[in-house]
Amino acid sequence: MSGPVPFDEMWGQARTTAAARQHSGMRLNHVPAEPGGAAEGKKLVADAGFLRHRAKSADTARTEFVKTDDAASKETGQVAGSLKGFKSGPAFTTFMTRWRGQVEHVENLLKNDVAGALRTSANEYAAREQQEKARHSGERLK
Repeated sequence: MSGPVPFDEMWGQARTTAAARQHSGMRLNHVPAEPGGAAEGKKLVADAGFLRHRAKSADTARTEFVKTDDAASKETGQVAGSLKGFKSGPAFTTFMTRWRGQVEHVENLLKNDVAGALRTSANEYAAREQQEKARHSGERLK
């Protein structure tokens, strides 16, 4: 005579089945789409020229950022004169002072931390390429 299945037994079967499904799913998630696992698409080629080009792009972004800020500041600067006599006048001046400081901070980040770092990396990469070229030239002469 068969009676009801004890809860512990049912729970054990459910856990075993769930673990088996998860394990097989994890194996399938790691199968490469192509035989050999070759990825399609463009490959990143980072040489000195590429890094210098990116630095130039950062310089262009910085220049455009400064031009845009200059135009906006010119227009916004006219607001301060119209607020004379109002309590918000000094607050607006404080806002503009902070704004200029923040714009200068972003400009310096673009100039030094982005473009400058890219140029430094490009120079280091070029120097390393020259060293390797010289080393390989020396090996051929031996």
